[in-house]
Amino acid sequence: MKVGDSAKVKDGIKEPDTEDFEMSGWQGRIVEIDKKADHEGNILVTIEWDSLTLQQIPAKFIQQSEIDGLDWKTMVLYESDLNKTESRDKKDDIKKTQEVLSEKYYWFSIGEEGERISKILAGLNPKDEMKCFRAWDKYLEKELSFPIQAIVSESADNWIIERGDKVQIKSLSEIVDMYGIIAAIRLNGKSFEYPLCDLEALDKKTKDHQLIQDYCVWFANR
Repeated sequence: MKVGDSAKVKDGIKEPDTEDFEMSGWQGRIVEIDKKADHEGNILVTIEWDSLTLQQIPAKFIQQSEIDGLDWKTMVLYESDLNKTESRDKKDDIKKTQEVLSEKYYWFSIGEEGERISKILAGLNPKDEMKCFRAWDKYLEKELSFPIQAIVSESADNWIIERGDKVQIKSLSEIVDMYGIIAAIRLNGKSFEYPLCDLEALDKKTKDHQLIQDYCVWFANR
C-alpha cells in the first residue's frame, strides 16, 4: 500500500482504543504510512475516512472524540487490518461531509454544556453569531421563568452596577452585536439593561440557572 490508495477495514476489526464497535467495511484513503515497523513487524497506516464511512460512524464516537480533543476524521490502524480497494467518492465529497459533521458536533468539545448547546443551535452555522443569538433569544424567552433572582458576575470598572450586586431579571429586551442578549433588570428599585452573559441565577438548583449558564458558556466560546 502507498499514500493515496483507498483501503477497506477487514471483517472483525474493532475500534482500537475502546473496542466498543466493529469497523468492518469502513473505507478511506491512506494519508500517511509509518515505515518503521514495530518489533512484531506491524506497519502503522493513517487512513482518512471517505464520505460514505463518515456518514455511518456512530454519533457517540464523534461526540466523545470532540470531548477528548481527538480527530474522528482519520484513524491509525495496522496495515494488516486493511485491504486495498477502489475509491467510491471524490475528495470534495469528503470535505463537504467533514464540514457538515464538524458543524453538527461543534459544541461537544466543551462537555455537558456543549451537548445541550448543540440541541438549541441544531442546524445553525456556529459561525453565524446573529442567527445563533436569535435562536438563544427565542429559546430562553420560552424556557426561562421570569422574574429571576440573579447576581452580577461581571461588571465594568466605575459603573453603577457592580460585580456581586443582586438584581432581578424581568425579561429579555434586545440583541446587541457586541454584548449579545440584553436583559431588563431591576436593582434597588430602578430599571436597567444588562448583558445576560454577565448574570447568574442565584438559585443554582433551578432550570433557570442552567439555561443562563449554558448561554454564558456558549457566549464565551463562540
